[in-house]
Amino acid sequence: TKSRIEGLLAAFPKLMTTGKQHTFVETESVRYVYQPLDSLFMLLITTKASNILEDLETLRLFSRVIPEYCRNLDEAEILDNSFNLIFAFDEIVALGYRESVNLAQIRSFVEMD
Repeated sequence: TKSRIEGLLAAFPKLMTTGKQHTFVETESVRYVYQPLDSLFMLLITTKASNILEDLETLRLFSRVIPEYCRNLDEAEILDNSFNLIFAFDEIVALGYRESVNLAQIRSFVEMD
C-alpha cells in the first residue's frame, strides 16, 4: 500500500550509517539496496528472500538509466524528466520482476512510447 511504501522510504535514512562500505541494509522484513548518485541515492526495496546479486544488477541498470535522461543528477532535473524515467524504469521491472533488457533496448522502447 502507499502508506507502507511511504513508511519504508521514511525509515531508510535512519538505517544509513556513515563510514560503511555496504550498499545494502536489512530489516526484519525488507532489504534496502542502494547506490549513491552524487547527493542522492538510487534505492531498491526488496524482500529479504530476493537474490541480492540480481537486486544489485537491477539497481545498476536503474542507475545507468538516470544519466540518459538527466544532465545533472539533482532533484530538480530528475523531477523535470520524471515521466521518461518512469517509462524507462517500467521497462526494467514489470509486475515486480526484472525484465531481460539492456540500456539500448530501454532507450528504444522509451522513444517508441
